[in-house]
Amino acid sequence: MSAIGTLYLYKAVPSTNRFVPYTGHGVIGTTHAGDIESLVNRVIEKGLPTYLLEEIDLVVFPRHVDGERYVGEVVEFVDDPSVVESNNDRSGTIHKDGTTIHWNSVCWRRPDGSFELAYDHPQFGDDRRQVDTGIFDRLSDLRDEPVSAVEDAFHRRHRYVQYLVQEGLTDFDDLFGVLADLETNEAATVERLRRQAGTPDSPQLEVGTGDD
Repeated sequence: MSAIGTLYLYKAVPSTNRFVPYTGHGVIGTTHAGDIESLVNRVIEKGLPTYLLEEIDLVVFPRHVDGERYVGEVVEFVDDPSVVESNNDRSGTIHKDGTTIHWNSVCWRRPDGSFELAYDHPQFGDDRRQVDTGIFDRLSDLRDEPVSAVEDAFHRRHRYVQYLVQEGLTDFDDLFGVLADLETNEAATVERLRRQAGTPDSPQLEVGTGDD
């Protein structure tokens, strides 16, 4: 099994031993680590100050097991220690170089291949809305948008993913072509996909009302 921690940053952090060049743009970085504690140790060994860990939005741990590739877990760093539950292996605290670092799992893969989110919502078939992640609040602050707008965008994009899976769109060029078109002109791309699928009223394909 191999695992690479992938760091997703909404905004870049200053360069420390070439860890991330300061550009002002969002960046993605990778480093070999099997879990969040190993990743923290590795990036600090590379010279990243612990206080800059708060600039990392998400850490994704892909897995490669028996020829199958999938996301095993998605983790966020959190400031609020109340998010970290005791006796829960999906959140925790790391003490490093005199700094206390809290982390929380946003999403993880179950043994049956399905995924569990730290977020319940009636649109997912849950009885009620329950948010056990800080990612919506973080994006709300970064984008100067209400949390409700961030959640609406998340649900719409989740439906896009469902559509892409349903249509079996797995080719790299085709997939990223569609994603680029959605980013450039969402309304025109949704209309084209509806025509191609023959489903003009598909609930999975709808256009957002704002710039998200």
